[in-house]
Amino acid sequence: MHWLKVITSCFGRLGVTMAFEMVCFVNTELYPTFLRNLGVMVCSSMCDFGGIISPFIVYRLSEIWSELPLVVFTAVGLIAAGSVLFLPETKGRTLPETIEDVENFHRHRAKQLN
Repeated sequence: MHWLKVITSCFGRLGVTMAFEMVCFVNTELYPTFLRNLGVMVCSSMCDFGGIISPFIVYRLSEIWSELPLVVFTAVGLIAAGSVLFLPETKGRTLPETIEDVENFHRHRAKQLN
């Protein structure tokens, strides 16, 4: 079962890395200019908060079952990484300047597809 633990931990780490990188890269492109600093700060703070509480979660979950932290963190990491696929494509687009630009971001893309 050691190989299953290694593969699961690698997938979990992959998911966590993908989700964290999306906070840095995509987050700056989704918010309008005057909210960008606040949006990046809040999302970055949530990443820091997750890093702070994760050892406590590992300690509590390992009391239930020694492999439970590995399963939980793999599932959460893959869900976070999969949710990145639902973000709008920003390649070749100008960054939004106002809230109206953000609201019309998806509508403009739908018009291009039709």
